[in-house]
Amino acid sequence: MFKLVGEDTFHIDQIRCIIRVDPAPGFKYEYSLYIDGKSHEQYTEEMTRQYRLWLYTQDSAAETAQEYRIMLKLDTLSLYVNDELRTEESAFVHGGTDTKFLLQDTEFVLQARSSGNKHDGIVHTLLANGVAVPEAKIQEIMQEPVSILQAN
Repeated sequence: MFKLVGEDTFHIDQIRCIIRVDPAPGFKYEYSLYIDGKSHEQYTEEMTRQYRLWLYTQDSAAETAQEYRIMLKLDTLSLYVNDELRTEESAFVHGGTDTKFLLQDTEFVLQARSSGNKHDGIVHTLLANGVAVPEAKIQEIMQEPVSILQAN
């Protein structure tokens, strides 16, 4: 026989995660996820404050389009493309900085500009071949259902 309630601990990279199953009224159960000691909601809010995220799909003549997940860590200005740290040079331009990098045939420019408002601080914009890429909402991405049976 196995337990229906309780918690199980697992690790993703070096981050400790706990999934907890608690009984609910009726013959139901509530599931909770804790990541690095924080509830899922707290963790996603923290990630939203620490990172900027853009999702870009490169259209190509090939059968499969290339997808990129570009993240900027705000406190260190580290740039990640598909979870790999990139070391790119930033150039000072009028009003801020531009960081240029090339992925296959697509030229990306990460712009950092002053918002002109002390409360908003610096605004980061990603351009792909001169066209603005909309910023993805980390909280929405982390809320998407994922099947544990999904094959990658």
